[in-house]
Amino acid sequence: MKQRMVSLALCGLVLLTGCQRSTVQEEIWELEQEDVVSFSDGEAVDRWRGYQNGLRESWVLYELSDGTTILTEDDAAGPEGDAGYSILSQEVQSAVSAWYQGAGRRYDLNTLLQAAYTRYQEQGKDNFQAGRVSQRVASTAFSEQVIYFTTTVDQAVDPAQGQTLRYTAAFDRASGQRLELWSLFTQPEANVRLALAAAAGDDPAVQERLAAAIDPERVIFYADHLEVDFPAGAFEGLDTAYTLAVDYEQLSGLLSSRALPSSDGTA
Repeated sequence: MKQRMVSLALCGLVLLTGCQRSTVQEEIWELEQEDVVSFSDGEAVDRWRGYQNGLRESWVLYELSDGTTILTEDDAAGPEGDAGYSILSQEVQSAVSAWYQGAGRRYDLNTLLQAAYTRYQEQGKDNFQAGRVSQRVASTAFSEQVIYFTTTVDQAVDPAQGQTLRYTAAFDRASGQRLELWSLFTQPEANVRLALAAAAGDDPAVQERLAAAIDPERVIFYADHLEVDFPAGAFEGLDTAYTLAVDYEQLSGLLSSRALPSSDGTA
């Protein structure tokens, strides 16, 4: 494994009398993968991970051949450290973890690296700041029979223009089975779509457009309401992201009682 080492000298000050002692911390960077992506001009980007005093850092750097970092990627955080996850049986925990491991990244790393490199070429090395991407999973709501998790992806190819994307997943608390969104309601999908879109107002044309554009994975459940995310471009004319909030009272008779989250957020 290719490595490089940076030694950091730390000076301890005692009552401004000067440097009394110094210690050296070693920061070791290991090359995890060469040529993660090769660009059309022949340049390629490698993935490096740091180790501070033997402890593995929780992020990696994607660097060009001259050592310039174009993107930092945080290690994906699954549901395992979440408080809601901890209340589930071991069998259900295993099922939930397996599903998320199978789902993997909810972003296209190669696309982000290409976009970061394009910005690097446009701005030049002296003006360039590396982008960052992270992904984490947390429980956001509970009912007696269902637990809801939300995956949040924060991606900022350009640090000045970040974007947050959210994806939901519902699981049966007894079996760990992932539940399709429409199975949580008592009426057909078409009716539920229109009921969700009705929260946007009384314009039938707007309701129909929103109803058709709803992505089941972007319906996020909380204790007292749900939110429907429409990313930019979800339908014609939507240039910026839009979130529609829907109170559960508006879904009375539509959302199954087994799926209705506890209003106090308890499990």
